[in-house]
Amino acid sequence: MITTKHLLIKPYKLEDSNSFLESLTENREHLYDYFANMIKVNGDLELTKKYLGQKEIDWQENRGFACGIFTKEDHQLIGHISVREIDWRVPKGELAYFIFKKYNGNHYAAEALTAFKNWCFAEKKFNRLFMKIAAENIASIKVAERSGFIYEGLLKKDYRRKEQDLIDMNIYGYTEDLKLERTNSQNTDFSELIIKLDANLASRNGDMQEYFNQFNKVDSIKHVIIAYVNDIAIGCGAIKQFDAESVEVKRMFVSEEFRGRGISRKILSELENWAKELGYASTVLETSNVQIEAVGLYNKSGYAITENYGQYKGIESSICFKKSI
Repeated sequence: MITTKHLLIKPYKLEDSNSFLESLTENREHLYDYFANMIKVNGDLELTKKYLGQKEIDWQENRGFACGIFTKEDHQLIGHISVREIDWRVPKGELAYFIFKKYNGNHYAAEALTAFKNWCFAEKKFNRLFMKIAAENIASIKVAERSGFIYEGLLKKDYRRKEQDLIDMNIYGYTEDLKLERTNSQNTDFSELIIKLDANLASRNGDMQEYFNQFNKVDSIKHVIIAYVNDIAIGCGAIKQFDAESVEVKRMFVSEEFRGRGISRKILSELENWAKELGYASTVLETSNVQIEAVGLYNKSGYAITENYGQYKGIESSICFKKSI
């Protein structure tokens, strides 16, 4: 299940058959231009049960991932989103969605599309998603662009609408180009990421975060890595001198929607490379025992738990690590 501010996006179950069929029937005219086949194969309840049953099989066999879009507040079915025509050699897939007519105008489409796109990349490790959008469908084009999709080209007379007119379709694609940039603590992108990091830490560490904050000042840090995806700053990390032989890794963070892609490990590796270039032999760091993902990252990255150092001595929630580089 994918949870957003207003929505729940989750795989269909057979008990969704009635509400799915009712909503399709009510929205027949609204959807028929671009989802005629879906309307046809859901002509009655038995056909809808068969349709949703097939979607479950497709999911289990990694042939496609179809979800209902539900309101978070009252669990009303408000739309559909899926990725299909998957080529796992890339991997890539075609994404399609719709929102039922009475729920238009609430920005649900962009919220669902962005969240589902991020899930495809984080959980299913897609490298490319694309959508075919009618050149005349301005509303859907705006949603695609708001969700990070980029116009890639025009398919002339590619789709037959209402079994009559052949219309042109635009191709909108999404890929993620990761760039790691070396900078310092004066970088404004770094400052904005730190605000997000501190908010996340406060929510996890509670009252203890006030104690930790005094050791997290970054004003004079000279070695900062910022991760950019499609030129948007989404993660960071820093190193500062610990002693003559070591640097301390600080301020590791990746925005929630980009987690699960191995970005934090790449930031950490780049920090280690930078430390070696500067002539250091090891790295040390501290994290909290409530930072389960961070503990897992450091364990997988060759760090060994060491005795709590400096200000972290006697702090039961702190876990300190060290690694020879």
